[in-house]
Amino acid sequence: MSTLNLIYPERSDIRFKTMVFPDGQPHIKIDMNSLQGISRQEPVQLITRIDNANDLMLTLFIKNTLDYLEFETVELYVSYLMAARMDRVMLDGEPFSLKIIAAILNQAQFKKVKIFDPHSEVATALINRSYAVTNHQFVKDALADYFQKYPTTVYCLVSPDAGALKKIHKLAQFLQTDNVVECMKERDVKTGALTNFKTTTDNLQGQTCFIVDDICDGGGTFAGTAKMLKEKGAVKVNLIVSHGIFSKGTKIEFVDAVYTTDSFRKVEGVECVEVEKYL
Repeated sequence: MSTLNLIYPERSDIRFKTMVFPDGQPHIKIDMNSLQGISRQEPVQLITRIDNANDLMLTLFIKNTLDYLEFETVELYVSYLMAARMDRVMLDGEPFSLKIIAAILNQAQFKKVKIFDPHSEVATALINRSYAVTNHQFVKDALADYFQKYPTTVYCLVSPDAGALKKIHKLAQFLQTDNVVECMKERDVKTGALTNFKTTTDNLQGQTCFIVDDICDGGGTFAGTAKMLKEKGAVKVNLIVSHGIFSKGTKIEFVDAVYTTDSFRKVEGVECVEVEKYL
């Protein structure tokens, strides 16, 4: 299988150049010399982030180019999917954004679409021939790195809210642990304000808590959860998130360490691993 790798262009089998026209339109030009010896019947793996409209358009432009070059099978591997969090109509007057993105991707007719840790199962339900890549191996690697530094750690996995609960129990099964702490919060969907952080666990004395979730944007959920966990006696609270946006910075109050991937961007100041190994 040949690759066209937009995240790590230097690793791409099919070489290319990208640019943005003065009007903001993205563009790509494939180096035809790099196609010598590549069979049109051989699958092509397109590896990319889709974190803005230009990324989405460039993905479609690449697929169209490969179609014109008569490649029969093009598979799409997505490290981050824009609008994945907008998996329903939140408030009257707002769009079902993920449905729109899915419809656009579907018309490109990729043979397969693999998405790293999408926000919910709605993404794979809407996108044709799509499959979720779980965060399981990433979390296992993050824990292994931490335990190498602190081998005597007694730990628990923490679900920060109801939305993460189903996924974290599957993760716990993969990691062969049953020490899962369930947390809750209340969010005002109109203002985004977070309040009333709770947990079903009364005593966390001596434990290191690992909050696991898919996305860290502003970090408010994790700061509030970490504060509450430490009030319950947690020694340390660490965060493992697949997609690090960190719109308000990587310093999150009450959180001691952060693990993420470069699925959205390369993040400095935290433990950030390359996403490609999980795709």
